[in-house]
Amino acid sequence: MDDFTYKARKRDGTVVEGTVSAPDEEAVAAFLRRQNLYVAGIKKSTKAGKQIQNFFEKDIGVYDVAIFCRQFATLLSAGVPLLNGIEILSNQVEKLKFRSILSDMAAKIREGRALSSVMEDYPKVFPDLLVNMVAAGETGGILETVMERMATQMEKDYRMNQKFKSAMVYPAIVISVACIVVAIIMKFVMPVFIGLFQGLKMELPWITRMIIAASNIVGNYWYLLIALVIGTVVAYKRALTQYKFRLAQDKIFIQVPVFGDLYKKVIITRFARTFASLSRSGVPVLSALNIVAKATGSVEAARILGEAKNSLTAGNTLSDPMEKSGLFPPMVVSLTRIGEETGSLDAMLDKVADFYGAEVDDTIGRLQTILDPILIVFLGITIGTLAVGLLLPMFDVVTKVGQL
Repeated sequence: MDDFTYKARKRDGTVVEGTVSAPDEEAVAAFLRRQNLYVAGIKKSTKAGKQIQNFFEKDIGVYDVAIFCRQFATLLSAGVPLLNGIEILSNQVEKLKFRSILSDMAAKIREGRALSSVMEDYPKVFPDLLVNMVAAGETGGILETVMERMATQMEKDYRMNQKFKSAMVYPAIVISVACIVVAIIMKFVMPVFIGLFQGLKMELPWITRMIIAASNIVGNYWYLLIALVIGTVVAYKRALTQYKFRLAQDKIFIQVPVFGDLYKKVIITRFARTFASLSRSGVPVLSALNIVAKATGSVEAARILGEAKNSLTAGNTLSDPMEKSGLFPPMVVSLTRIGEETGSLDAMLDKVADFYGAEVDDTIGRLQTILDPILIVFLGITIGTLAVGLLLPMFDVVTKVGQL
């Protein structure tokens, strides 16, 4: 299929423009007529233009899919047929990539395929959780309800992830700026002082000698330092392709003070919220565990949930392997056990998700409060060390001059 840009008019005279994927211009015109639009112009998008648009456009994120689910649920509740709802949204979403995907989806649904089956063709856009929830909604005739639930859950996940990222961005920026400033000082400022100290032929304090040695390394071997950084990044990305490395890294993250506690709460929130949604929609428990394992974003949690799946297959409970793992606190294990015994697992996990979601917000707030003084101390030590290393020899020079 090719991409076509179109211009059309509504019955009230309003001009609308958009992009749609279709086999030819006739198909685009037919699509517009079904939307009660009068065709004003259709033009095939050039490959170069499409590549430029795709380059500058951001990828389709969780928030984009959440908005899609919310809008789709609204259309369904208003009595709009499923196919028409997808076609309407294909003209409404802002990102051209998403428009193209929704247009392709509409064409496939028009051929008789189910919505969940079509979503499976776009795994990078629609996660397994959404696909399985839609399939359950189609089977139970509650697609509108499922879309509403998924919109709410994905919005919550998005906000939680944004808060978590925000807590990490500030210290990363401060540390990066500090490193850049120090590198500039070492490369361009220190050589001036080094020449001055060498001209005076004076014995330098140990801290000054260390700074001079670091300056020489940065000044003479800067290209090796850049190569080392790039090599480390490449090696790390390759290591991430190995399961054992990712598992070991995940275990370390969980054990890190403060950050590990926050990471663990994020895992528990994702686990509880996702599992509750799947359970409430009628997705089989074993299938739900496969989806939840991916949704947590943790390799260690996925391993534990894999053991839980084996436990359930053997006729045991879900709570037992959770308790043995040590990842899940006693309260989570107890509520899961009560939910299994009373048949209200989704309600219990909803309580867990609400509690730990609030805990994540509180922990991020405390973390940001703690990081501010830590970063100030870090910057103070860094700048102070450079200042002391440069000023001590100057004091010696002033002292000797004063004694003459």
